[in-house]
Amino acid sequence: MDRTSWIGVLVCLALLFGWGWWNTKEAAKIAAQRAAEAAKAPKVEPAKAGENNPGDPASTTDVSAPAPGAPTIESAVLENDFVKLHLTNRGAGIQRAEMKKHPRHLGEADFIAINETASHPVGALSPGPKQYDTAIWSVVAKSESEVIYETTSVEGVKWRKMIRLPGAGSDPYEISVVLEAQNTGQAPFDLGSRFLYAGSASPLHLNEWSMQIGSYWMDKDGDFEYKTVDHFGGRKVLGIFGGSEKPHDQFLLKQMHWAGVNDQFFTTIVRPSEPYEGGVWIGRFPVTVEGNEAESRKKRMFASEAALSLPKETIAPGATAKAEYGIYLGPKEYARLKALGDRRQRVMHYDEIPIFGWLFGWAIKPIASALIIGLVKIKGWVGDYGIAIILITVLIRLLIWPVYAKSARSMKRMSKLTPMMKEIRDKYADNPQKMNEETMKLYQTYGINPLGGCLPMFIQLPVFLAFYRMLWSAVELRHESFLWVKDLSMPDTLFTIPVMGGIDVNPLPILMGITSFIQIAITPKTGDKTQQMIFMFMPFIFLFICYNFASALALYWTVSNTFSIFQTWIMNKLPEPELVKRSGPVKKGFMQRMAEQAEAAQKAKAAGGVMPTGPGSRTKMPGEKGDRHTKGKKKRR
Repeated sequence: MDRTSWIGVLVCLALLFGWGWWNTKEAAKIAAQRAAEAAKAPKVEPAKAGENNPGDPASTTDVSAPAPGAPTIESAVLENDFVKLHLTNRGAGIQRAEMKKHPRHLGEADFIAINETASHPVGALSPGPKQYDTAIWSVVAKSESEVIYETTSVEGVKWRKMIRLPGAGSDPYEISVVLEAQNTGQAPFDLGSRFLYAGSASPLHLNEWSMQIGSYWMDKDGDFEYKTVDHFGGRKVLGIFGGSEKPHDQFLLKQMHWAGVNDQFFTTIVRPSEPYEGGVWIGRFPVTVEGNEAESRKKRMFASEAALSLPKETIAPGATAKAEYGIYLGPKEYARLKALGDRRQRVMHYDEIPIFGWLFGWAIKPIASALIIGLVKIKGWVGDYGIAIILITVLIRLLIWPVYAKSARSMKRMSKLTPMMKEIRDKYADNPQKMNEETMKLYQTYGINPLGGCLPMFIQLPVFLAFYRMLWSAVELRHESFLWVKDLSMPDTLFTIPVMGGIDVNPLPILMGITSFIQIAITPKTGDKTQQMIFMFMPFIFLFICYNFASALALYWTVSNTFSIFQTWIMNKLPEPELVKRSGPVKKGFMQRMAEQAEAAQKAKAAGGVMPTGPGSRTKMPGEKGDRHTKGKKKRR
């Protein structure tokens, strides 16, 4: 990348990490306050199975009539080659779903489990926010592929719930859930008064950012909404300003397509067979990462949970209603989610980037989608994700080679103007306005566009952010090795130096910093010595910022820098561009016209007059005083 690109990326990452630093700082303050409040609060004994705990803010609600005798909790297991479901009749749902293709730790037989941290199963009924069905349902049928539960609520509604493994031709992670409600009571029953619990999603490791964990839903016309666990802290603007903390939230939807929760790599999507008007409630609860409980509490980590309402339908006495759902419990693989249909690949939310999502999101989302598709395809050809990252990086750099070459030549020509620009700065040191005007004239005289070096930044920055965002949630890279790298989704730590609490040695970010330094060193010099010194320090700043990034991103950046060094070497071998004055009258550029208008405005203000009119003056706007503003309006007939 050239110098301008480095400035853009540096500003982006500085703001990004500043946002994260502020969140961590604020979270620590709130955690300390809550710990002090918890120490003063009276202790509440935990509720027994099937009972409510009125002192628990996440209270449970038994929606069924008490059964005679002591109810017994039964478990069941449904599994295929991809997922192993652990079912419970307490709430009649999926207590946890093991991902049989995704070990929790490299080389171990223990698997990642979705909904592992929640105390209530996926598919349980919920009367409202933070309320859960804890009734012990009866198991009326069980086989290798499905389990059927039944219970009767206090309203006299007989519920029947069937949970079934996917059949042939269906995605192996999408489970079928069928609900039947028969009103055996004397009064009508509102089916929409119940929610279906979508379960929870929690951080898998300490480095997982809070914005990677959240709840989402798809409303009509593709209106996708995503709320991270920070939403409940009340932060609204850049993750800094906002209201007070809240335990949960509710949203009304005109047309419920699907809803769910996700962490960095895995997700739960609940989709009704037909969209309907309804709503969702979302919440969060504190969790710890296994093996790092103390650090988890210090960082104040949360899990996200959600539930979506059943269809708005009134069941008359003696009538029956039915609702069918597909529940996807699996990895966030772009191609797999896209194949599910109904735009469920939006769960990747590639454009969800702090600060810059609103600016570059329109470009990041399609670029990231294309990158993950290309990465998986190339890996299928070469058999290695590390090589695939190298090849796709080289391909991207080849595509933008013409833009880079034009920018490099523009920077070389601009560097030759440095002595003349120094003369202008010395001559008009006391008149900045005149200095800018003369500088613009100098650019126009030699036909140089001062923004010519910025174009590669606007092309490379969205690509960089798209690559960063794609690798951020690419479950395909988990536990994928390359050379000394054991896991491309994590830092490539070789060993830890036991000083100052332990310093990890990550070679790829170090290589990235070295190649960045070389690339800047051989780039044509522009600006004064102070600016040049700042540029030379940039690689060290980036090394510090990116040291614990995923090794896949460090690999991409290192290869990109190496390619840039090769490009610059070739460009330096070409004949130097000549600095030739334009012949004939020089047309004023946009920047020069703006500088002249600003100078004219200052002179007019100092003289107590008005803005000049005529050639070169600024056109009056419709809202300003003048001819346009005073023209009479046509009367309506």
